[in-house]
Amino acid sequence: LPRMSNCLPKLTTVLQSHRRRALFILTISFVFIASVMFYWRTGENAEGHLYSFPTQSRCAQVLPCLPHPTTDGPSPSPGDVFFVETSEQTNPSYLFTCSVESAARTHPGTRVVVLMKGLANGNASLPNKWPFLFLSSFPNVEFQHLDLPELFSGTPLAKWYLQSEHQKEPYFLPVLSDACRITIMWKFGGIYLDTDFIVLRNLKNLTNALGIESQDVLNGAFLSFRPNHEFMELCMQDFVDNYN
Repeated sequence: LPRMSNCLPKLTTVLQSHRRRALFILTISFVFIASVMFYWRTGENAEGHLYSFPTQSRCAQVLPCLPHPTTDGPSPSPGDVFFVETSEQTNPSYLFTCSVESAARTHPGTRVVVLMKGLANGNASLPNKWPFLFLSSFPNVEFQHLDLPELFSGTPLAKWYLQSEHQKEPYFLPVLSDACRITIMWKFGGIYLDTDFIVLRNLKNLTNALGIESQDVLNGAFLSFRPNHEFMELCMQDFVDNYN
């Protein structure tokens, strides 16, 4: 009996120690499960269905699939959201991918068009890389081949693009990107965003607007215009006349 009485305090201490450890493990498990459930729900779309990777993604043809230029006056609101990649690379960076994802999530009812020069024309399958698989799981995201001669056709930039000396410039790709964005805005209207632009809220309420870098400096990283807007037409002509 004396030995048993000495063991009881030790047993009680061990049980209390295990109880605290068990409570700690249960708390950590609960927090983990709650976090998983939270991020699971944030991946759902408006109807409550999870985005899933498509089994096969195809590259849409470029300009035939784009909205037709408006001839009867400007549309009442901006159209699609556009991203442009003027190089031949077909491996979007993490920032590029996040930019497109943010636009798709904040504009669920708007088509988000990613134009990439390096993509094959026609109905060829998209590269089997995770950015394409992930972004194609959004129903409003489309990848299209960037056909530059077709894009510039019917604009002052058509002859400019065919001048081979421009392509020898050290910063030709950024210059080409500037040419693409103003042409897209004039022909089709909508919203243009640079591929490092993270969208936090819907931008459809901004029409005939552009970004501002400082009080005296405008920034073309964000453009939102109706098609055939006079300002974009003037930008194209000024680009041809003065852009190096």
